[in-house]
Parts: sequence; structure tokens; C-alpha cells
Amino acid sequence: MNLKTQLIEDMKQAMKAKDTIKLGVVRFLRSEIKNFEIDNGEQDDKGVVRIIASQVKKIKDVLVDFKSAGRDDLVAKEEAKVAILEAYLPQQMSDEELREVVSKIVGETEDKVNGEAREGALGQKNVGKLIGVVIRVVDGKADGGRVSAMVKEQLQ
Repeated sequence: MNLKTQLIEDMKQAMKAKDTIKLGVVRFLRSEIKNFEIDNGEQDDKGVVRIIASQVKKIKDVLVDFKSAGRDDLVAKEEAKVAILEAYLPQQMSDEELREVVSKIVGETEDKVNGEAREGALGQKNVGKLIGVVIRVVDGKADGGRVSAMVKEQLQ
């Protein structure tokens, strides 16, 4: 079952269970997917996962502001939304798995650039390119912020 079909089924179940929070989140998510598809065409599961990940990131960014303002009521509500949305995302990689992928890609890239591995050979000017490569490889299984931090750590 693809993600869009799963969202429809979950919406029906939330209606039957009178789960207003989940129902609202799923309806909002379906709306965001539909709006994205109007502008960019039909999306497969990978596209839907990117949309969901984008929404999770937006909510997490807002959570920081709510926490600093002392709005615990809004923090709890938004954390519940994040938990519902994250259920539709693929299982996230552990730090060790991500570190292995980053090390492998950085090592391979240094070999291609220099003909031999040399620490720091890539420099800071290629960090963005490396982050992009790692993000494509992990394919939604790691947050971009985590990937960025690991790549920068690896290049130091």
C-alpha cells in the first residue's frame, strides 16, 4: 500500500475513533501533498516522504520558538503532531550507521579528488556537495541537520 492510500485509510480510522488530533494532522498532510502535486505533478512515495519530512522540520523549528516563549500547551500539541507525522517516515539511521556512510563517501570522494586519501583534502568548499551526496544515499533515513553535522565532523 502506498503512502497516499495509507493516509486515506488512517483518516477514515481517525474519524471512526474520533481522534481529532490525528484526523487534523492527516487532513493537513493530504492537503499539503495535494497542493505540492498541483505545482509539481503527481508524487510517488519518495516525494510524499520528502513532503512529510519538510512538514516535520517546519514543526520542529516552531517548537523551538514555543519552548523559548514558555508555551508548554502549544509545545505538547506540536510534539503530538510530530509523532504522528514521523510514523509515516522511514526508520531513521542510527548515529553509527550514518557515520559509516559518511566515512565511506568522504573516503571515496577524497580518493577521486586526489588519487589518494589525504585528511582534509576536500576542504570546506565542498562540504555542500558532500552533504548532498550523503543525503541522496541515505534517502530520507537521516535528517539533513544530522548529515551536515556528521560530514563537517568527518572533514575536521
